[in-house]
Amino acid sequence: MNPLGIESNRFLIAVNPNNKNDVFGWAQLRPIGPAITNPNKYNAAPGSGSMERDVIEDELWDDFENDDVAFPIGFASLPWTKEYRAFSESSNKRREKRMEMVARSERESKLERNQLWELASVYVVPSCRGRGIGSELVRRVLARHVGLGRRSADVFILTLATTKEWYQRLGFVLADQPPESMKFEVAVGNILTNLISAELICMRYSGRD
Repeated sequence: MNPLGIESNRFLIAVNPNNKNDVFGWAQLRPIGPAITNPNKYNAAPGSGSMERDVIEDELWDDFENDDVAFPIGFASLPWTKEYRAFSESSNKRREKRMEMVARSERESKLERNQLWELASVYVVPSCRGRGIGSELVRRVLARHVGLGRRSADVFILTLATTKEWYQRLGFVLADQPPESMKFEVAVGNILTNLISAELICMRYSGRD
């Protein structure tokens, strides 16, 4: 659907096995933003949250509220008291935990996990259609995605309603709502599809085909 955002390392191209210059079609999965959903908003869209703001900080706040070590007041707040030392040690543990969680988030980011993806640029040249090439391209890019340890449910696609059944056969289902990072694309797409009396839909990969 979307021919933009092409990155060669994400692209899968189908070619004639007897002539590598004879291209049949292509497809790609491209990253479109973080997969975290804002836990503080009802029915929030995928990608509306932040790993650091909505996951790390919330967990650390829960740790603070459930901590058995009370905040030292009065005489207990003096640095040499056992109450102050206990609270200081507990605070240091939370600080270290936060650093570990941030570091883990950064490692996962480098591996492109906790990421939303769009199945984009799916195209088969007209003379090669009807041979199952498009289906095989989609299956292979999704298989490579899962093989890299990424979640299948983080894959979305914007497409015309007329292609819904084709994508359903490949394991896609209608999404409740598009990811936060796709809303502008949806708005622009709706303008274009309305001009041709078509309907734009958002689908999400269910991991089953």
